[in-house]
Amino acid sequence: MKSDLDRIMAERNLDAFIVMGDASGNQVMNYLTGGVHLERALVVKRRGGPLTLIHGSMERDTAAGTGLALVDRDQKYNQYELLKKHNGDELAAGVDYLNQVVQDQGLQGRLGIYGMQDAGAAFLLLNQLQSTLKDTELVGEFGTSLFSEARQTKDDQEIAELREAGRITTVVMGETRDFIQEHHVRDGVIMRTAHEPLTIGDVKSFIRARLAVYNMHEDHGSIFSQGRDAGVPHNSGNPDEPLRLGQPIIFDFFPQRASNYFHDVTRTWCFGYAPPEVQQAWDECKEIFDQVMGKLALGTPCRDYQLMTCEYFESKGHPTPLHHPGTHEGYVHGLGHGIGLNIHEEPRLSHAAGNNTVLSPGHVISVEPGLYYPERGFGVRIEDSVAFTEAGELINLTNFPYDLVIPMQG
Repeated sequence: MKSDLDRIMAERNLDAFIVMGDASGNQVMNYLTGGVHLERALVVKRRGGPLTLIHGSMERDTAAGTGLALVDRDQKYNQYELLKKHNGDELAAGVDYLNQVVQDQGLQGRLGIYGMQDAGAAFLLLNQLQSTLKDTELVGEFGTSLFSEARQTKDDQEIAELREAGRITTVVMGETRDFIQEHHVRDGVIMRTAHEPLTIGDVKSFIRARLAVYNMHEDHGSIFSQGRDAGVPHNSGNPDEPLRLGQPIIFDFFPQRASNYFHDVTRTWCFGYAPPEVQQAWDECKEIFDQVMGKLALGTPCRDYQLMTCEYFESKGHPTPLHHPGTHEGYVHGLGHGIGLNIHEEPRLSHAAGNNTVLSPGHVISVEPGLYYPERGFGVRIEDSVAFTEAGELINLTNFPYDLVIPMQG
């Protein structure tokens, strides 16, 4: 979490950092500023010092809401004056600007560079900047970075954002269920009109419209897959396929708030009735889901929950990654993942080699056992997202019924 930044900087031998770029798509910038709209901003910090936001004058009200120390870029580092000084040379003006920021903010020593900018432009800019610096070494990170490590745990303010994301997500999920139930059925097909079936595409259009009402959006399309497609975990569903009674539908729903925090929930639905083998698979998923949820505890290795799930499913005759890596049938994936500004973050509930993470305060994870048999025409999955607060309390961020069979009114 953000309060760990100084500790992690010390562990990584970083004396300071600078985060560059527009806020749009810039997860590190959004993490530090709360997701507000910013253009060409900088966030800088010395180890042991405050987070400072360097912003444009037009965004001064937005910047004030971040709670960070502020510097008005247009007053202190006016772009037009810099361009005039360098005869219109944008690169030279950009290097001069960053050099002044480094000096004014005392960013000496090993200076970590983060954020978003065109790769070629950043390469030129940072190389030329480095050539002007005497007491500062620009440092990049590859793979697990300062911020990906800090973001593994969330503070209570972030968990509140995630909890609200969960509340709205489940409201829309309920509205989607109700929307489908309101339609009539003919010959086992759910009908949109007297002559046209209700399709997966129709349902997804409804979902997108309702998300817009609540100021949420899909970073990438939700999964609403039926029958055989539900047997392939990330098959998003055929938009032209009509909804049919008795066909298992995996609804994996992971929208994003305006603050950029996600939620992640999955339910499996059979409208009207469930075939016996689907009901049995769902019952087994629900049994191990309940067992895992009952055993989640601080200090427990994340990998233990995946091993527990694999052993349970194998005892029921299903292949799993434990003894059948790469299997396309049975239980085929990890049990869960972290959630935050990305839909998939650390930590992972995986038994992969090197996963030595233990559950800790601030962890926010999904729990999502599933069984998949595409050649038999079905898949099932159940998923909630949970969090450990800073005080170590376990809370479920998902509040939605688990019902497999959804009755139809018509």
